[in-house]
Amino acid sequence: MTDVLDPPTARDRRGATAVPPGRPVALTAAVAGVVAPGLVLAGCMALGLVAWYASDAGGHGTTRDALRVGTDAWLMAHGAHLHLAAGAGAGVTLTALPLGVTLLSLFTAHRWGVWASSTASVPDARSLGLAALTSAGLYGVVALVCAVLASTPAARPGLAWSFAGGAIVGLVGIGTGLLRGAPGVLDLRGVVPESLRAVVVGAVHATLLMLAAGAVLCAVGLLLHFDTAANVLSRLHADVAGGLLYTVVVAAVAPNAALLSSSYLLGPGFAVGAGTAVSPAGVTLGALPAFPLLAALPGPGTPPAWVGGLVVAPVLAAVVATVLTLRRHPALGYDVGVLRGAGTGVLGGLLLTGAVALAGGAVGPGRMTDVGAPLLETLVASTVSMGVGGLFAGVAATWWARRR
Repeated sequence: MTDVLDPPTARDRRGATAVPPGRPVALTAAVAGVVAPGLVLAGCMALGLVAWYASDAGGHGTTRDALRVGTDAWLMAHGAHLHLAAGAGAGVTLTALPLGVTLLSLFTAHRWGVWASSTASVPDARSLGLAALTSAGLYGVVALVCAVLASTPAARPGLAWSFAGGAIVGLVGIGTGLLRGAPGVLDLRGVVPESLRAVVVGAVHATLLMLAAGAVLCAVGLLLHFDTAANVLSRLHADVAGGLLYTVVVAAVAPNAALLSSSYLLGPGFAVGAGTAVSPAGVTLGALPAFPLLAALPGPGTPPAWVGGLVVAPVLAAVVATVLTLRRHPALGYDVGVLRGAGTGVLGGLLLTGAVALAGGAVGPGRMTDVGAPLLETLVASTVSMGVGGLFAGVAATWWARRR
């Protein structure tokens, strides 16, 4: 009678909590590994169809061509290099990632990962890990199949890059969703030391603050040169549908612009083509494509002296992130405060450099194969400036905590 009256979640003789019966988490994770990429892919293909019909009412090309363009854009968001062949046999390989689509794919995968673990029985961490690998593998297979079907002599997505990029997005997105949907299976607080958790959380906050600062700088530049952006759109003869499509394209690459703007705040700046440079020390530009977002670039020449003061932004970002972290994880010893503050800044610089590296790449033929920031200079500037800011904030926050 005691066994009958015990609830399903009662502890067994060994002290472990019994898992209520339900669908295997591997099965729901497999569903997530197929549905998550399919949803974003369907959206990209639908957008390709709308753009094809809105351009000339479907007068040129076929429906299959429009679907293939949407698929290529989705694959590029997963890191697939797209090789475009020219008439003489030579061509160009596009390597830039539309990070807006990448982030949308990660968000969709994360939400489906949450669904997969919250609607299934997860007995232990091992089953959760196997489910994450299963979903990542299926995500990569979906990307590989799409790359094979979308390949033509004129445009060929890289097969290896397609599978690897899809698997990585699936593992990160669905894997984190699986952890979030089953919080009691793996207790990271009991495994990861508090100092390490504080440094990682603070570094993520510092990176997000720099991304926000770069987005604000880009938005201000676009507002100051709004007439130039409007002039570009007028020269493209874009109607209402065309303007909306350009808005969608701008949104797809807006994270790229924000990250490159954060490199500007760091000091090294970035290039928008071979032989160009955009930094607080000076701006050198050449012929640019007719793209509205490029209107946010400053004019050629030496910027005003006050622009050099913008390089204090990474220091302030590290200070704010460290203070917020030490409020949640206070340190009463100066050694701990210095370690957490400097670690927050240095790790934040490393994360920011990695994100900036993803924002660049080849976006076209000729000189447009060189778009992005100098990574070595960005790495040195970010780790030094943000490390100094985190170190200062760590000492100050520890002094304040000891005083209180």
